[in-house]
Amino acid sequence: MQQQRQINELEPVTAPAMDPALGAYCSTTNTIVIISAFPRGLHELVRELTAKCYDVLVFHHLDEQALSALAVDLLIMDGTHETIQSKPRPSAIKAPAVLLVRGERQDQDPAVVSSFDDTMQWSAEAAGSVLSRIEELLLQPGHTPEERSDQVQRKELVVDFKKMAVYLGQARIDLTKTEFDLLKALLDTGGAVLSRQELMDRVWGDQYFGGSNTVDVHVKSLRQKLKDNPKSPTYIETVRGVGYRLAD
Repeated sequence: MQQQRQINELEPVTAPAMDPALGAYCSTTNTIVIISAFPRGLHELVRELTAKCYDVLVFHHLDEQALSALAVDLLIMDGTHETIQSKPRPSAIKAPAVLLVRGERQDQDPAVVSSFDDTMQWSAEAAGSVLSRIEELLLQPGHTPEERSDQVQRKELVVDFKKMAVYLGQARIDLTKTEFDLLKALLDTGGAVLSRQELMDRVWGDQYFGGSNTVDVHVKSLRQKLKDNPKSPTYIETVRGVGYRLAD
């Protein structure tokens, strides 16, 4: 009964943690959704995908309404269990879709199979070949990762707003909250000039009465951490007599 309850509830399953030796951050990733009533049987695949820096979301059952709200780059439907009848590719998903089957299963509905971009035979030993095929599908012409609203990349700089983390290349940069808020304010304008007073209002609030040199001090510190030369700026440009903007 408890097993049946788990099957019928939409419940994301946390993917295995990524080995830090494989890299602490990926600036570009794809979101892969796996629908499986028994995700434990796909543990090896989830581990491999996570190690490759994909964002993996696992659901116990198909819910098209929930899927339509997600930015999905690839869908994997688990049809490997004899007790579970595979369903056709969800109409809400326009991204490539894969159906996993066991080699001995011959009862798949041809209409179901034909609705997917590919059908792959699954076993733990086949994880490598399945992963290779998944990467091929993600690299198809015209396919690009969904834009992530919680991340912004500008040149070598990547800002993760959800985690409040900043990366320069592969190196994480430790910023104070004030420095992070200043950088976010500049990114939010998309290159428009912000006066010192506007920056003060955005970062410290309009009730703050400190001098405008406070902004200059924190911008100087931010530039040093970003290794940004103010005479030839890569990220933060000074607009004399006004304030600051993102460099072109």
